Amino acid sequence: MKKILSLLLFFILLAFGLYRFSPLRRSPDSGLAFKVLLVYHPGLIRKYGYIRKAYNSVLKEEGIPFEWVTPSYILAHKQEEIIETSPVIILPDNIAQILPPDMALWLKEFLQKGGNVAFIYDPGTMNREVAFLDKSIFSKLLGLNYATYNTLGGKSYTMGSLQFRNSKTAEFFQIPPGKLTNDLYLCGYQYGKLKYPVSRFGITGPIKEKDIYAYTYIEGDKEYPAIVLEDFGRGKILYVNLPLGNLKAVASDDLLLRETLRTFLFKVVKIPHLLNTYYGKGGIVFNWHLDDYRERENTLFMVENGYFKKGREYSIHITAGPFCDRPGDGLGFDAGNKGKEIVKLLLNYGTIGSHGGWGHNWFAANIESGRFGRKEIEKYIKKNSECLEKITGYKIVEYAAPNGVFPQPENAEILEKLGFNSYYFTGDSGSGPNRTFARGKMVSKKVIAFPVMSFGDVASFQEMGIKKISPEEFQNWLFAILNYTIKNKTVRLLYSHLYDLLDYPEYLPPFKRFLEQIDKDKERGNVQMKPMSYFAKFLLRFLKTEYAFKLQKNGFKVTLKNPKGLKGITFAIPKKQYQKKQHKNHRKKKC
Repeated sequence: MKKILSLLLFFILLAFGLYRFSPLRRSPDSGLAFKVLLVYHPGLIRKYGYIRKAYNSVLKEEGIPFEWVTPSYILAHKQEEIIETSPVIILPDNIAQILPPDMALWLKEFLQKGGNVAFIYDPGTMNREVAFLDKSIFSKLLGLNYATYNTLGGKSYTMGSLQFRNSKTAEFFQIPPGKLTNDLYLCGYQYGKLKYPVSRFGITGPIKEKDIYAYTYIEGDKEYPAIVLEDFGRGKILYVNLPLGNLKAVASDDLLLRETLRTFLFKVVKIPHLLNTYYGKGGIVFNWHLDDYRERENTLFMVENGYFKKGREYSIHITAGPFCDRPGDGLGFDAGNKGKEIVKLLLNYGTIGSHGGWGHNWFAANIESGRFGRKEIEKYIKKNSECLEKITGYKIVEYAAPNGVFPQPENAEILEKLGFNSYYFTGDSGSGPNRTFARGKMVSKKVIAFPVMSFGDVASFQEMGIKKISPEEFQNWLFAILNYTIKNKTVRLLYSHLYDLLDYPEYLPPFKRFLEQIDKDKERGNVQMKPMSYFAKFLLRFLKTEYAFKLQKNGFKVTLKNPKGLKGITFAIPKKQYQKKQHKNHRKKKC
């Protein structure tokens, strides 16, 4: 039976005092649904439909009510009619290149009356004949012209690095710890400073320095504003010189689209939305990869010295075979024989998962060389899981690819077939759990990717030791990630090997302090430390939630439905505007 929750606003406020939002206008009509509007041109769907799918995926995963509309829908309505229930309009990259010139004047008035607009990369740069304009239709409105193809030709689009103006602007846009170089460039695991598709443009009006949150640096050229957030009339303008949807859909780079939407919609405009974490709490996944014989003894050390203890639930992924580099070398974890009792011991400290295909380095090398195709990959992942299942007594549903070798989307299809629900992922670096994309396609609707957190271009503790990251820097990074998940109510994954800590024992004390802080924050109810399958199971259930935020004459109504139940599903609403009025002599009831 479907569980249904329909609550009036004052009950909502008593139960969830989550955010203090700026006012939204009440509708004079009863039951008007609140939605964010995304504008697209129908003629661009065939070419750029994958962009729309990328936005859909992130918006659904973030619990954001939304609707796609055409320019004609916008122009057919007065600004006041739209603002009532849709105070935010987003013009996504690529799919909104063709827009009627009247949109510029309409959106200007929309902003003046209190609406908010996000311009992503290239909206309004083409005419109906799909030819580039000399100027974007929004050049006067934004004070910059990013339609420069007719003057610069192929040089109008290039690659550039993204640099935040200072640490505060990066924090405001929810860039996680470890994702910036010392000079504040966005970087990635194994890549270092990243380069992104950007456009060259001309400045056509004044842009205040305080409104520029990040710049694009193009080698041999000048810096261009990359993220601009400014007041316009009674509303807000966001301009981003990055193809956010394309990065998510094609490059497996989820972070910038997700955090830009979260920042603009949750922090700036403050819209009603669901929270995609259990009871709205932050979450930490710590993923241990146990891939050779050393980890049998190392596990005992971790237990005896209090790094593993009941109540700390890790994701513990094991390469089960008796060899590591080649059959017969005897260097594997050997879960079915020498490591069996260790696996049983580890059952007390989290969830056991599969770390690939029987022999760690052997499996990865065979995939990288092309000797293993889909048939062999599936065979050895299955063999690895079946060995562990005989010991644990439960289905293995978590996966980590040895050496991060994970050709997309083929392996995700294998994982789905074999019944996994989650996997460690080196793509989408720094982002939260999501249904990742590759080559313009969602790789799986049923298996959730858990991107790894990095410290610059390294992620495991061994890599940090080799790079000579100090214990103090190491501890600061760990604590910053914990605080980030709590503050932003999000989930992040860290990973390493047990032998990393023992090879670099200077990291043992700060790591223990990190675990002890997690224990304290768990007791306060601020965070959860759980295996990836726990959070994946919740997100998959979360995505089945049907919900509506409705403006009514007497307040605001939220309706939720989920065939799998509503336990842990939380929502945030505009508290300030709809707080129940009290007599001045009455004390306010704490939420």
